[in-house]
Amino acid sequence: MFSEDMKIEHLKAEEVKSFLDSEIVRLGELIEEYKADVKEQGEDFNRDNPNGGMYSGMELTQIHYEMEQKMQYSAEAANDIYFYRKLKNAPYFARVDFKADGALKEKTVYIGLRTLQKHDTFEMLVCDWRAPIASLFYEDFDDGNAFFEAPRGRMNGKLLLKRQFKFKDGTLYYYVDSDLKIDDDILRDVLSSSSSEHLKVIVNSIQREQNKVIRYSENENLLVCGPAGSGKTSVGFHRLAFLLYRNRTELTSAEILMFSNNDIFSSYVADIIPELGEMPINYASFYTIFAAELPTATTGDYYSLAESIINGDKSRAKSAKIKLSKEFADYLTENADFIEPAFQDITLFGKTVMSKEALLERFLSDTENSQKSRGERLANYVNGVIDEYFINNRKEIYLEIDADSEIDEDTAKLFKAERRDLKQNATQMIKNATLVDPVAVYWDLVSAYAKENNCPELLETKKALDKGFLEFEDSLGVVFVKTVLGTSAVLNGVKHILIDEAQDLSYMQHAIILKMFPRARVTLLADTNQAIIPELNTTNSEEMASLYNAKLLKLNKSYRSTKQINSFALSLLSEESRYEIFERDGDSVEHKNGDLSALKEITENYASDSPSTCIITRTLKDAIAVYNGLKKDIEGLRICDNKSCQLSHNPIVMPVALTKGLEFDNVIVYDNGSFSGEENKKYLYMASTRALHKLTLFKTEEN
Repeated sequence: MFSEDMKIEHLKAEEVKSFLDSEIVRLGELIEEYKADVKEQGEDFNRDNPNGGMYSGMELTQIHYEMEQKMQYSAEAANDIYFYRKLKNAPYFARVDFKADGALKEKTVYIGLRTLQKHDTFEMLVCDWRAPIASLFYEDFDDGNAFFEAPRGRMNGKLLLKRQFKFKDGTLYYYVDSDLKIDDDILRDVLSSSSSEHLKVIVNSIQREQNKVIRYSENENLLVCGPAGSGKTSVGFHRLAFLLYRNRTELTSAEILMFSNNDIFSSYVADIIPELGEMPINYASFYTIFAAELPTATTGDYYSLAESIINGDKSRAKSAKIKLSKEFADYLTENADFIEPAFQDITLFGKTVMSKEALLERFLSDTENSQKSRGERLANYVNGVIDEYFINNRKEIYLEIDADSEIDEDTAKLFKAERRDLKQNATQMIKNATLVDPVAVYWDLVSAYAKENNCPELLETKKALDKGFLEFEDSLGVVFVKTVLGTSAVLNGVKHILIDEAQDLSYMQHAIILKMFPRARVTLLADTNQAIIPELNTTNSEEMASLYNAKLLKLNKSYRSTKQINSFALSLLSEESRYEIFERDGDSVEHKNGDLSALKEITENYASDSPSTCIITRTLKDAIAVYNGLKKDIEGLRICDNKSCQLSHNPIVMPVALTKGLEFDNVIVYDNGSFSGEENKKYLYMASTRALHKLTLFKTEEN
């Protein structure tokens, strides 16, 4: 028998699902109307304008705008239908009852992924989790006194009820009342569910510290630091959804960019924003920048650099450390933009209008702008000089044009043509003189720096350039030179950037982002314990925060893995780097030894009862060896490298550097000695914290 409260909650659930059904029908009809309107407009246009030219440019623009707008409305309605169908499985997840000070009665608010409101009565059925009043659900109020920050100011009152709901296949399964905090049972339920190919939407289990990050001021840059499994990435995406909700008229999904070194991870999380009810955002990496800024170059990738250093290439490690440092970026800034252009005299009929010496003096005196901007400013100045020259020497120029004729209309036209041609030729000459090859500039400066500082290692990657290839660190250097010269793109249309695994970026990479996206607010996510190449990466959180003038907030609790896995991971860290863990019990961490046949057996046992199993190796070379040794015996086994990766429910082999941000039900760490030693503990930590439920440390027999 249901309690009276449960009956009321079931009725509420049915009411909301009925509303969703009606909305799906209404939106479907609306889409058909939009399509019919667009079709009718097209037919009217073709009928009224059979040969073209019947409409003015303004009329054509208006028609095009109206049709585009209706198609956009249709796409948004289709997205709503998709989202409402998903909501039918769980239309909301919480309820709060709040009585504001001075109010006659309490207000009952159901909280879900999106606001659901009746169109006729404006009755609020479900409140969006990002609304101010919904923050009552995520905050802890010890004595019942509560408040939330409303647009018109703080609302104080009493929190009378905090209730969490669990739906199963669209049916209300149970609810839990919790006075002080989100109930651990529901949190455990969320965390213990099997992983999928995507990170989880966590709105029904957001913790207080996570809520603080999500709702932090939209007008400031933010650096979020936390250990593996603290929910940094999920929280980062929920923050984007929150900003989109709060700034509907100022920010759209198309103006948000998620930045990552890892294209695999970008595809892994691509559905998070749509799952939260927003249109998809854009994704980029430095490979995207290379493709746009160095379109004719073949560029290297981050993981090849990491692999070289991990495998002990000390010369390249030293070279890359210098090339990606702040000191070298400052050196490029100081020297790249001060190359003297080879100007030519500007002459007319054998007489000098402006000498090359005067051009160079004017150019060098403009020290406040980039080389490109200085060239453009010089061309504008020269155009004025030419105008003045033609005014002051009108008679002489007329005589040169036609010495035997009186000044007439034809002569005046030729006079204007000479002036126009001289301006165009002068502008092109200045452009050519100030247009420099960023690759050549970069290598000249690398060579000069290497000579000045006795660093011959810096020149070793020149061999690759001679073959038409730019290594990753050199590709970054050339792009940075372009930002100094003013010839790189400046993307003012991007208003917010989410940078995941920010600790894996070098100073040079951070500097490029700041220069190419000068108007964007930034949310950075970082775990300084997980830097892939610490000697190159930005691993000091205070320095990173200073670089972006960002507020530093820390997440101190890990939720991803079981207590047993987290305890093992903690043992690999120094005392000052340790963090709290969520007490979710699980299997003990297993230690196994054996050959490939033993590894095959463990992998198959894991894969038989869980959706995702990953064998993590120290290097790509090891991953290839394991894959080749097992692929004939394990059906569907896949390998993931830095060029291609398709995550699926089949077992997968990956080097540790590529697993950043990913999670798997089961992880087998393959150790052929490569994870041994103090210097490799950080890689073992990265690999171990990918596991949700089961972790096996597998050592080969010779180790």
